[in-house]
Amino acid sequence: MASDMNEELDRQVPLMDEIDTKVDKATSDLKNTNVRLKDTVNQLRSSRNFCIDIILLCVILGIAAYLYE
Repeated sequence: MASDMNEELDRQVPLMDEIDTKVDKATSDLKNTNVRLKDTVNQLRSSRNFCIDIILLCVILGIAAYLYE
């Protein structure tokens, strides 16, 4: 029985190594994707802030023009 268990373990070790390698690759890919996503979100946020700044500037100029009249 011990011999059979040893043979089974010998068959499973390469499978476990392969799974470990695939998990490491998936973890690395996930980290890279998270970095790219963070950069994309930061770029979108800055362009959105720019648009909001332009809109607010137009509103302030409109209020100033209304008060000037």
